[in-house]
Parts: sequence; C-alpha cells; structure tokens
Amino acid sequence: MNKPQLSALMTVKEAAEYLHVSTQTVRRWARDNLLKYVRLGKEYRIVRDSLPKIPMQQKNSENLERKSEP
Repeated sequence: MNKPQLSALMTVKEAAEYLHVSTQTVRRWARDNLLKYVRLGKEYRIVRDSLPKIPMQQKNSENLERKSEP
C-alpha cells in the first residue's frame, strides 16, 4: 500500500480553512470516508488530493448565483 508523502498531507485545521468548514466537519468527513486521511498518533492528516479542487464556500456561492439568474 502506498503511503502519502508528508508534503501531500494537510492538518485538519488547514483543510478546514481551505474548505471553509469547521474542523469538526473535516474530522467527521474523514471518519465517514469522504476524505482520505492518515493517523499520526492521535491526530488526523488529510490527504491533499482527496480535497475538492474548489473550496466549498466558493462552490456554494457560485451555485447560488446561478439559481438567482433569470
């Protein structure tokens, strides 16, 4: 099994800031296998490639703009 390189990992806080969600949400998504992660001791490290390419807040605002167009 290939393990991700450390440079390909993000802390939960970094992933949460990138996605514009809480750290609890990132941990829940990891536990629910929506995000790939590795455990380092008691801490999660999120695999950068498993994150959506567009942050959540930006994606959601684009969807709202499209809905409000005539």
